[in-house]
Amino acid sequence: MSADVILKDVNKVYPNGFHAVYDFNIEIEKGEFIVLAGPSGCGKSTTLRMIAGLEEISSGDLIINGKRCNDVAPKDRDIAMVFQNYALYAHMTVYHNMAFSLTIRKVDPVEIHARVMKAADILGLIPYLNRKPKQLSGGQRQRVACGRAIVRDPVVFLLDEPLSNLDAKLRGTMRKELMQLHERLNATFVYVTHDQIEALTLASRIVVMKDGYVQQIATPKEMFDKPENLFVAGFIGTPPMNFANGSIDLNCEYFEHISGIKFKLTNHQKEILQNYAGKSVIMASRAEYIFIDDASLSKNKGSAFEIDVDYTEYLGAYNLIYGSIGDEKVIAKVYSRQTINADKIKACFDMEKIHFFDIETTKRIR
Repeated sequence: MSADVILKDVNKVYPNGFHAVYDFNIEIEKGEFIVLAGPSGCGKSTTLRMIAGLEEISSGDLIINGKRCNDVAPKDRDIAMVFQNYALYAHMTVYHNMAFSLTIRKVDPVEIHARVMKAADILGLIPYLNRKPKQLSGGQRQRVACGRAIVRDPVVFLLDEPLSNLDAKLRGTMRKELMQLHERLNATFVYVTHDQIEALTLASRIVVMKDGYVQQIATPKEMFDKPENLFVAGFIGTPPMNFANGSIDLNCEYFEHISGIKFKLTNHQKEILQNYAGKSVIMASRAEYIFIDDASLSKNKGSAFEIDVDYTEYLGAYNLIYGSIGDEKVIAKVYSRQTINADKIKACFDMEKIHFFDIETTKRIR
């Protein structure tokens, strides 16, 4: 496969000296669904706008479909953008909203009609073609915005938080529709969101950003299972990872929590932590890998501890237990068939799933 979009050492520095994006590098293959994720102000929308041509690139190269596009006008970049606020023309029907960009390009009317009808069919909009935006629901308006992009038949679709204005249930429905749309078009999508659930469910690869820097680029599974650093570990996953401060004993046999509890290391962990014997590290565990059932407790005696329970959230198939180990907060995600009605409960880690992070660099220890 050839790369549809390449960003090479791309930086964005504003006239006031604010450095919004630092040395952004990625090769996006044809047909990928790339999600730029991170908290507000991390540089993800700025990066998208540089690809679109709405922000000037301060340094570095943007290559789209084999052509350097730093100085190419947005209309000539062969991209289409879907915005957060839909940006529909209120006085036009759905049909004319979708046809507008082709009309101003003086595309043949027969071709325009064919493209609009094809897009409307893909998006289930044929019954609404004669309606105006005010007569549509939020989800229908978002589909029209997508349809307006589809008729352009671009090399790359750019989507800037397109679902953030929808309610939770509709967001779930639209996520599914976007996945199906991506599969049907086999097009390249670059999608911006601060919602890590959207990132995990939609992306073929996720780019996590913080303060203008790329923290990690990986598949959703790789990012969930092997976060590059503490920020990614805390950002990806619901609930976020549990972090525990402590140190590795001098013989590299145990992680000793600051509360005094010792957790027996696996053979693999002993190998990678050799250089940390006697040093402080941060241990991290997903809430899903904390167990309270008898079988797990019997199997994982070397990682047993007690949780001081603050409260429990019942969420249907599972419970979230909020509590602490000593002075440090912990969240466990357990199946709801397990009844929790005590102030203290016995629990254990699956040590095979535990990660350790360097305190100074914040990077995962490999």
